[in-house]
Amino acid sequence: MNPVKKVYYQGIKMMNLAVLKKLYRGHIILPYHHLVNDGEVPHIKHLYPWKGTKAFEQDLDFLASNFKPVSLPEILKCINEQRPIPDNTFLLTFDDGLREVKEVIAPMLQRKGLPGVFFLNSAFIDNKELFYQFKISLLIDALEKNTYSQAVLGEIRRIIQEPAGSPIDALIRHIRQIKYAERGICDQLAKAMNVSFQDYLQNVRPFMNSDEIQSLVNQGFSIGGHSIDHPFYPPLTLEEQLRQTTGSVNYVANRFNLDYKVFAFPHYDSGVSKAFFDTLLSGPKPQVDLIFGTANHKQDISPRILHRFNCERPSVGIEEAIKGILMYGVLHSWAGKNKVVRI
Repeated sequence: MNPVKKVYYQGIKMMNLAVLKKLYRGHIILPYHHLVNDGEVPHIKHLYPWKGTKAFEQDLDFLASNFKPVSLPEILKCINEQRPIPDNTFLLTFDDGLREVKEVIAPMLQRKGLPGVFFLNSAFIDNKELFYQFKISLLIDALEKNTYSQAVLGEIRRIIQEPAGSPIDALIRHIRQIKYAERGICDQLAKAMNVSFQDYLQNVRPFMNSDEIQSLVNQGFSIGGHSIDHPFYPPLTLEEQLRQTTGSVNYVANRFNLDYKVFAFPHYDSGVSKAFFDTLLSGPKPQVDLIFGTANHKQDISPRILHRFNCERPSVGIEEAIKGILMYGVLHSWAGKNKVVRI
């Protein structure tokens, strides 16, 4: 965490929560996570940190003690009836359809009587395919844990076009920066390094399978689309953005017999055009009922767009995270910067 954010969160803890809730009226609290795990997760450990079960349970207890849980169907009903979502409510959301959802997260939510929404990438369901950034994490893990011959290291340098003799740290930095459009490089590196992504999919099962997802639906949880294979949206053409969105949303709705269609952006939605939202949300029967962005609770061009915030950083306690997002909203509202501009 950068020093400015650290000071911000340290200071915000002294603020009175009741005062912040009154100042920031008319908004729902929308935290997002990916996983909860007390152990090592090689396919994620080199990407971002996550919370363990104890910290996550503290999150749930704090939220339930200070806000009222609201389900996705209740939110959709408010939007369809053009009513505001009730104040001081919250809904937990989780991205990528990871195995921990079924094994750790859903049981904890169920014990506490809390709703949740799980956003799925259609290409990853049933462990058919591995997210390219998960491949990056596994490749870095292999470089850190294994000793490779000079011949193999030379092949790695050739593939990623690093100079001869580049140290391991330089190779890792380069691999970490592989983009979605270059994701085929991950498979070339895996072949050179004797890393089997297919074995990892079969043995570790990082994602939920269809039966597990169906059981969540049967328990009353909600699910939605999260793109087909998790690209960054801004570099994509409008046509590809729409294909990724409708492809995942329609697959999930049809496969699990849903009467609603919701979508959450992978990564972030900054820079996505107004045409994208107009195409999906216009008319009496929109192609998508609700879209979740990541602009930290800002308002958008349609009431069918809600914005979430990252709540899984272990370095930020739940009290600081909630007070921080509330104060963020207050300050941006006062400054007239609480609305997302779509070009």
